[in-house]
Amino acid sequence: MAQVLWFLLPAATVITLLAPVAAGANDSDCPGKCGDVDIPYPYGIGDNCSWRGMYSLTCNHSFDPPRLYVGDNEVLDISLETGEMRILTAVSSQCYSPVNETAGVTTSVSNSLKVTQLLISTSRNEFTAIGCNTLALLRSRSYYTGCITSCVSLAKAARDGDKCTGLGCCQTSIPGNLSDIAVTWNDHYSDGRAKKRVWRYSPCSYAFVAQKDWYDFERKDLVRNNSFARKFGNRTLTEVPLVLDWAIRADGYCPPSTNKDGALEEPTASACVSTNSHCVNASHGFGYLCNCSKGYIGNPYVTGGCTNINECELRKSDPTRYEKQYPCGSGSTCYDTPGDYKCKCNLGRRGDGKGDTGCQLIFPRCAIAVVATFVVSVLACFVIVELKKQKQKKYFDQNGGKILKSMGINIFTEEQLKKITNRYSTPIGEGAFGKVFMGTIDNAQRVAVKRASMKGEVLPQEEFVNEITFQFRISHTNMVRLLGCCLETDIPMLVFELVPKGSLYNVLHSMDDQHTLSLAERLRIAIGSAEALAHMHSHAGDNNHVHGDVKSGNILLDNDLTPKVSDFGSSKLVSIASMYSKWCVSGDMSYIDPVYIKSGRFTEKSDVYSFGVVLLELITRKTAKYGDNSLPLDFVKCCKEEGNGRKLYDRDIMKSDDRQSHCHMECLDRIGKLAVRCLKEDVEERPTMSEVVEELKEVKSTACGDKSTLMKKADC
Repeated sequence: MAQVLWFLLPAATVITLLAPVAAGANDSDCPGKCGDVDIPYPYGIGDNCSWRGMYSLTCNHSFDPPRLYVGDNEVLDISLETGEMRILTAVSSQCYSPVNETAGVTTSVSNSLKVTQLLISTSRNEFTAIGCNTLALLRSRSYYTGCITSCVSLAKAARDGDKCTGLGCCQTSIPGNLSDIAVTWNDHYSDGRAKKRVWRYSPCSYAFVAQKDWYDFERKDLVRNNSFARKFGNRTLTEVPLVLDWAIRADGYCPPSTNKDGALEEPTASACVSTNSHCVNASHGFGYLCNCSKGYIGNPYVTGGCTNINECELRKSDPTRYEKQYPCGSGSTCYDTPGDYKCKCNLGRRGDGKGDTGCQLIFPRCAIAVVATFVVSVLACFVIVELKKQKQKKYFDQNGGKILKSMGINIFTEEQLKKITNRYSTPIGEGAFGKVFMGTIDNAQRVAVKRASMKGEVLPQEEFVNEITFQFRISHTNMVRLLGCCLETDIPMLVFELVPKGSLYNVLHSMDDQHTLSLAERLRIAIGSAEALAHMHSHAGDNNHVHGDVKSGNILLDNDLTPKVSDFGSSKLVSIASMYSKWCVSGDMSYIDPVYIKSGRFTEKSDVYSFGVVLLELITRKTAKYGDNSLPLDFVKCCKEEGNGRKLYDRDIMKSDDRQSHCHMECLDRIGKLAVRCLKEDVEERPTMSEVVEELKEVKSTACGDKSTLMKKADC
């Protein structure tokens, strides 16, 4: 069964009565809006409010807000500039409903559209059909075409967002100069068997002419309970937007342009009643549109409708948008004129600010530039020097410079450090704190200058003074000595003695310069480093200290492999570390105590944990993190499973003699067990650094005391 419903849309009735223009254009009884839609003249509500009664619309107040109609179709918007009107039009549909297992009913709804004074836009619309067994037809009095779409299943249809090329939907363009169309169906396109099969997953098909790019295909449009009709919300469920071209068609085309006093005048027509307006031929079909002249904006169909554009005010209100549209070069000032604007050059310049060359300086640019540069340079140098002095003084006072200077600590200026390091030309190390540069004091003593590159919270002055005082006064053979500091920067720069051979990390792990280390040398390095940390932890006075960044990279070696613990960048007073749970350590995460990470509390036992990792590096010659493996985790696991960590020991320590190898293995086992104790999760089970020193000395004594080991006394 087929039902065919025809909807007739008269867009504007051709009326022979020519009403005066003023009757609609300026009549206060003619509303300028209907609901949310503007109604620009020549359109109006009723014949008396439209141009010659030929562009009449109606406003339906039964809706809230009211809706604007042309004929039986709702108007979405009207554009004077492009000569376009967008309306809502009906969707044609065809649905198959089964009656029983062998028969069914096909219900078809076809729609047509016929307009006068309007044309269906060929460039802004397209014909679309949706379905899985569909042949939709589009025809007019002089045109006939169709669109086929099919899909054997929903899974075989186009994907959501794909172009409509025939799998679930199809689209085709329409020709120009159409004033009537009808969207219908070919009921004999497929047999009943195909309809029954497709009905199970796509019972309905839809077809319509609508605005280009309005429709995006979705597979759910083919499904019964998610049909295409549900796309349109709570308004008329079967309507889609269509773009119409309108023009003043009663007077034919624009008259030709005329030549007056050698200048070509813009053509005008009867509908273009505003001054500073002209007509242009319609882009589709016969007729014309009215436009405001260049430099004017508004409604050219209304007397006085085209008003001057104030380009200068627009430039001020929205520079990003209008400065390119209305250029006015630097060195000029914008002045508005009727239909245009001028850019007058400022004092001392000449030319045209709107031109390509703009406003040029009257005086030679080079002379002005030289004088201006000299004055600005002198002032800038003075300001920079003054600001730098103020900043340096601020940092000097903030960092306790007066107090430290009175205590006899060597204070360097920022300029002195630049000279000492030859403007930081020789970097010798880098860490989380920043970089270390080599320098020379008095052309003799070589030093290391630590220059921070990271920002952090600055210690209160009293705490910082105590920290620097501690580092300056502490004296131990196995600790890098602080020679002085510079307090004229945000984070003070520190000057240390230079230790020539580099870090233990490089000696152990550098691939470029592998250094063979005997067991005695490794013990000497371990004992010296441990003694330095024990000395720091038990330093005489009211407060003990922690290092905060113990690792092989911070244990430096001189030419005879004497270790010196360095990098006190993370060192803080124990009392401060214990008092503030958020006290932050900027250390290598491979060495940081897990208990500190969990609790935020850093103690001497946190240094013990880090030193345990260093001990493992010494006996295995593996980095704390190698590949995806963690040395502490692997070693502890090996000790639990096999009772020792022998399969991880560095084989270079072993001697060829079996008795020596056996003795070395026992010593390594004791060092490994000591390292495991240092890594205990319960900090109370970890030894102190003093206990670590004593146990390492016992290991050394065992290795040196047994003559069978034949360890050289010089190494012991």
